[in-house]
Amino acid sequence: MFILDVVPLQVIWPVVSAQNVAAAVETPDPAFLARGDIHGIDISPPADNWDAKSYGMTPRRLAAMHEAGFDTHRVFLSLEEFLDPPVSLDATVDKWTAYIAKSVDAGFRVFVSFGSYPQNRSTTVVNPVARSQFHKGLKLLCTRLASQFTEEQVALEMSNEPTGESESPGYYHTAAPQWFRMCRSKAPKMTLIFQAESGYHDALSNFNLKDFDANTMFSFHPYSPGEFTHQGIGNQPYLYNVPMPITRYAGGLDKMIADAFYRISQDTKITAAQKEAERERYKGFLTYFLWANDGSKWEDWTVFKAWIAQTGINPKRIVAGEFGVVSEFNYNGTPAMRDVASRAHFMRKITAQVKANNFGGWVVHQALGDFNLFEQTSVSDQGEVLIPELVDALFGTDALPSGPAVRSTDTHTTQ
Repeated sequence: MFILDVVPLQVIWPVVSAQNVAAAVETPDPAFLARGDIHGIDISPPADNWDAKSYGMTPRRLAAMHEAGFDTHRVFLSLEEFLDPPVSLDATVDKWTAYIAKSVDAGFRVFVSFGSYPQNRSTTVVNPVARSQFHKGLKLLCTRLASQFTEEQVALEMSNEPTGESESPGYYHTAAPQWFRMCRSKAPKMTLIFQAESGYHDALSNFNLKDFDANTMFSFHPYSPGEFTHQGIGNQPYLYNVPMPITRYAGGLDKMIADAFYRISQDTKITAAQKEAERERYKGFLTYFLWANDGSKWEDWTVFKAWIAQTGINPKRIVAGEFGVVSEFNYNGTPAMRDVASRAHFMRKITAQVKANNFGGWVVHQALGDFNLFEQTSVSDQGEVLIPELVDALFGTDALPSGPAVRSTDTHTTQ
């Protein structure tokens, strides 16, 4: 769940490398899509108590998901436990396959991924000890998944928001193909999923498609712009109450700049010089990025779609593997999105793009905390009823209400 930089990604990565270009050919859809496109939701209940009232998958939550239309759970396994099992690797895999079985038994497909801390994401590529342990665990996990579940029930994503070549040299052309071969030898029919660095869609062009088969999917995380989806909790601490459509902000661009400047002026932890630098930075990306064309180009998939067209990859092999907007009851207490209409508009935008591009589906992020889709009354109340506006955005077809004007919560006036 990284905040995306404001630098256009097409400036950073090449459009398509020559090794990936191929004539368009008909290929079968991934086995995991036998039941149809993925309509998924992230879950992370404690493995030792699936039904826990707090951070669990209670019967009411599961029923709400089914009723809304979700058919897939994206389940996070612990990379830390794979690299340093508290008991044994066998015990860790036993625990996690039992955890996955709970979701399958509840009627969901399971999109398995590895949860990890940022500092550990590169170790499976660059650290010999961690790499060896990960390979050992991967072989065991793939063997167990293939023996306990059908290819329609479970797919495995090798890494969540991995680091790229700068921190994990060899990831695209050595590590990922090696993981593919290891798991494919143990699970011949299971759909395997790979993700580019930090979930950036334009970075998918770094993979050589010839290293994989037609039963391999590629995942990206459409969080752009992070200044909207992660407002107040990441690299933009002075930016929140940003609505979608952005024109709902009372006072427009000038007022948004003034509000950000006011918050900067009130920050006692930075120097006068730092405040001036922050003012210049905020004015720049607010004027030339967030408010460009009244916010109509927040998500540009031009380079991404060019790669798809030029490689001839079956678009069903592509999945929007995680997206969402930080919710009102942010677990760490920093400002977050109180405007449900804006969250709904963003979610509808992404799902509409996924459908228009004929991708293999999407997974919306919710963590029963900072990106929660369930109704809450406090941070400690994770809720068991899905927020209806967000369900309508994800599964409905009617036009969404624009929502009321959004105003700054700052108690100051603009001169």
